[in-house]
Amino acid sequence: MLTSEKIEIYKKYKGYYDGYDIQNKGKEKLISDDEWFLLSNLVQDIYLIRNGVAAKSFEKKITDELTKNCDSKITYDLVFELEKYINEENPI
Repeated sequence: MLTSEKIEIYKKYKGYYDGYDIQNKGKEKLISDDEWFLLSNLVQDIYLIRNGVAAKSFEKKITDELTKNCDSKITYDLVFELEKYINEENPI
């Protein structure tokens, strides 16, 4: 389940998994590998939606996935903010 704390961790490392993994070797990870890659995929998917290149059916699939995987509306909104932060600072 994605939480605001996990979003902040992902943001701290700007989506760079290796940096997170290396700095947390031997420690209990607060965000699982599966959650990390879920966030990476959601950031990419939201980018497509925000730029108008995704079908409505795809948009619905992603919003449903977000609703299912976020612990609150605040976390849901933070994922959208995260996408802007990642992609506006580091354009594709």
